[in-house]
Amino acid sequence: MINVSHLFRNLISPGAFRIPKSVSVNGSIDATISGRIDGHIRGDVKTTGKLIISENASIRGHVYASDLVIYGKVYGDVYISNKAYVTTKAFVKGDVNAMILEIEEGAVVEGAIRKNVQAIQQTETPITVTAIPVSVEHTPSATATIPENEEDKPTSWF
Repeated sequence: MINVSHLFRNLISPGAFRIPKSVSVNGSIDATISGRIDGHIRGDVKTTGKLIISENASIRGHVYASDLVIYGKVYGDVYISNKAYVTTKAFVKGDVNAMILEIEEGAVVEGAIRKNVQAIQQTETPITVTAIPVSVEHTPSATATIPENEEDKPTSWF
């Protein structure tokens, strides 16, 4: 049996962009059309249309769209001006800002949920930082690196 609501949720217009499963993008995507991402993105994704993030897709950056359907993984904040739909298999590690938000049981959102996108963007004020010269002796030390799979682990607060 075909789930009709699933079909309508995944419809994108014929002129929409698509990032295939076998493609990885290092950099931001800025589009004025709807699109579907099946691959992997390291950078922000901005579109004025609808965006679909498939089960195999992952985005390591912020997402901006008018409508969003998430099946895959997003490591960054999500800003949606209309409706965001987070499915059962979705994983979001970041804040979700949307006018309308629908989350299926089983979806994981590790971050804050806010309703009004415009109010948040207007209230943010730029911060001016002034550097004060300080003399510091540099001693070599080991640099810490976080393994790729470390981001997939849920955050524990206790």
